[in-house]
Amino acid sequence: MKERIFAESKAMGAAYVRVDVQMNDIFERQGKPAEQPSWKGLDEVIELSRRYELPVLGVILQVPAYISTCPERWPDSVRCAAADPTAFGRLAGEIANHARGTIKDWEIVNEPDADWAFEGTPEEYAWMLSAAYTGIKQRAPEAQVVLGGLERPHDPAWLDRVFATPGADALHRFDVANVHLRGRAIDVIARYQTFRAQLASYGFAGPVWVTEHGYPADPGYQDDSAYSGGEAAQAAYLTESLVGLGEVGADQVFVTLRDNLGGEFASEGVEHIDDSGTYEVARRQAFDAVRRLVDNWGQLMAWRAEQREHEYLERIQQAALSVSRIDFRIARKRFQAVRALLHYVQAKGGGRRLARVRVQLARTKTELGWRAALVQAYGRGVALQSLAVADLKKWIAG
Repeated sequence: MKERIFAESKAMGAAYVRVDVQMNDIFERQGKPAEQPSWKGLDEVIELSRRYELPVLGVILQVPAYISTCPERWPDSVRCAAADPTAFGRLAGEIANHARGTIKDWEIVNEPDADWAFEGTPEEYAWMLSAAYTGIKQRAPEAQVVLGGLERPHDPAWLDRVFATPGADALHRFDVANVHLRGRAIDVIARYQTFRAQLASYGFAGPVWVTEHGYPADPGYQDDSAYSGGEAAQAAYLTESLVGLGEVGADQVFVTLRDNLGGEFASEGVEHIDDSGTYEVARRQAFDAVRRLVDNWGQLMAWRAEQREHEYLERIQQAALSVSRIDFRIARKRFQAVRALLHYVQAKGGGRRLARVRVQLARTKTELGWRAALVQAYGRGVALQSLAVADLKKWIAG
């Protein structure tokens, strides 16, 4: 399965593979410290990363029971916080040192703001993050420490507490911020922008990654009404959401490669890998959609920028059209009033006043004509900009 994941990720054009690195499997035996670390699983990942020339984001998780806050719950203590953050940081440094030269990016705990993944408090996470940063930088100074991907970026209270933890200095203990995003495409992009703005308000100006992003292929779980109907909708959703995230500055977006777990996740992958022993691959349309984005990213982002420019010009033209329509209606009323006056003067016998009214009528008729011409010109401008926007959207969607 590891081999297949690396091969398929490479074929899809991925820049990274995100891999769990379970600390307890390396350093723990039966809830006690291991006599020697077991590097077998990590070494397999290191070898595959080198062979496929595909970088890894390692997710350090599962605190060994003997340094956790709940050792008595072994083997179910893996979601507990570290009672000894310094020891946790030292072990994280050992892992980074062992993988040095191949793996340089380390995420500290998966979804630490979610009870299912981490049972510690925000303050306990702050100390674990701080200690891991120190331990990793001491053993592998070139490594990057990545904040644990947040499940609930729309709830700022958890992160507020992490950064407010006295003495931990958690705000300065990671190089890359991190968030997990799912849901309607428009909401995903908005939540990313809000999260980035929140980080900026704290003073963090570094990169912000999205290390989990996906959308089900099963219509029963496609909750974005703009993208429903099965595999084609999944491909269209990912095209729009990834371009949108790129547009608002997402430095890396990790797309779910394979189906996993159940419910919405059972069809979230861009492919299905059989896990019964054959490891056969069934790629979905979304796989090709992501590969197309990788291969044509510069062109697609240029098209998106051009689309935004045409949308701006369309709004300008629409505003001018609205004003010109008002001016046309005023000019038409003025013309109608002068024409009625002409009929009145003619009925009264005309005279010298008739000549003046005829001149006035000619002027109002001319004004009415060019006001009508402006309405037509701005209307054509709106239509042309709208057509350009529609064409660019089609080109981006593929």
